[in-house]
Amino acid sequence: MASIEDRVLVELHRAAALAGRPGIAVPSQDLEAADQHTGSRSRSKDAVWRLEKAGRVTSVRKDLLVLPDATGRINVGLADLIDVVAPQPYLITGGRALEHHNLTDQHFFSVAVLVPSRVTPIMYRSERATFFTTDKRNIWGGKGRPRYATPERVIVDVLGSTRYGVSFSQALTALHQAGQRDPKFLGRLLASTRRFQSDAAARRVGLLVDRLFGSEAAAPFHELIGESRTPTLLRRGGRTDAELDPTWRVMVNASTTPETAGSK
Repeated sequence: MASIEDRVLVELHRAAALAGRPGIAVPSQDLEAADQHTGSRSRSKDAVWRLEKAGRVTSVRKDLLVLPDATGRINVGLADLIDVVAPQPYLITGGRALEHHNLTDQHFFSVAVLVPSRVTPIMYRSERATFFTTDKRNIWGGKGRPRYATPERVIVDVLGSTRYGVSFSQALTALHQAGQRDPKFLGRLLASTRRFQSDAAARRVGLLVDRLFGSEAAAPFHELIGESRTPTLLRRGGRTDAELDPTWRVMVNASTTPETAGSK
């Protein structure tokens, strides 16, 4: 005869699958069927506690468990957990999005997520999800589930902010690869840059497109750079006494050659 713990684990699996999050249990929502076998919610919670102590389920944080499959293997990644805990809409951007689109060979242990309301960071298997509260009108340019930023959106993000943990060199190389790989990418990048509504972002992206792909490819970006004459730094946080590109009004404080894209 199956033990109470075995029965509770089966019911957690069933409820998680029905909720569209296989392998991830939210006990406050998933224990109702198990209660019928244990006789009470208190007994169900005790069974879950014993499963945790025995290493048969993994507690990520309060009211969030990872369940092994029938062979005992864990098939849940951090992005799957983000999909469960992040309020809609959300967007995984930064380095992990570049990885997702095969635009970097670097593995990022921190995952940046844009969310419309506050979410406590989560740690799982030595990786950390950091949530950046963002106006929901600015959470766009994603697809799939988990919801990753499109290549064009993530390029604009990582060129414009250091908070995502992506170096300028990595961002530049990703832009170069994306443009070489897909002839329609630059058109989508233009649309994303326009939607971003940032003169500084448009200047950075426009200058890099100009230097990587030529003036003809960069021409449509000119209308987005704004009227201000105050120069924009190419690499955020870099030196401020670099050469000025007068066309794009950008202080070129980093190499624009992908192979040697470190700071000058």
